[in-house]
Amino acid sequence: MDYISPIGPLRIEASERGLKAIKFRLPEQAIGEPAQEVYENENIRKCMALCVSTLNSYFAKQWGTFNQLRSKIPFDLEGTAFQKKVWGIIYSLPNTYPIMGISYSELAFLSGRPKAVRTCASICGQNTIPIIIPCHRIIAADGKIGGYAGGLAKKSWLLWHEGIIPKGSNFFLQHPPQAR
Repeated sequence: MDYISPIGPLRIEASERGLKAIKFRLPEQAIGEPAQEVYENENIRKCMALCVSTLNSYFAKQWGTFNQLRSKIPFDLEGTAFQKKVWGIIYSLPNTYPIMGISYSELAFLSGRPKAVRTCASICGQNTIPIIIPCHRIIAADGKIGGYAGGLAKKSWLLWHEGIIPKGSNFFLQHPPQAR
């Protein structure tokens, strides 16, 4: 199902077990399919509806509702035990205002493998459920934005939307977020 968001179209994918992916799409990719697709499986229908409500709350900055709704979404994640552990740590980051980010090195420390900074950064890039599992909140230890599978402009917008501005970063001055 396609979802039109303030940062462009998103493709939501689910299975009978839960949410599989939220993919950033190009505007021209969202044209061909209706927003209301028919799913025969009730679990997929419920998961899609819950994901759309969650995203609506996120983009409306309704942090309490967003947190409640996203905690009800089942996931169908594929990955190693360590990947799932790292995604779980990222998922557990608080969504209460002010929302905070952490560094890749802090993420590695929390994972129990403090020397696995690059591995944790790579795992962030392999996250198939951005926004819900907020890997965009992981930044470099020096306060720079770091990388993002959806592109730095989207990461910048998400951080701006949540009120997170990394220390020492001039990325926002060079690439101002789109108007709300």
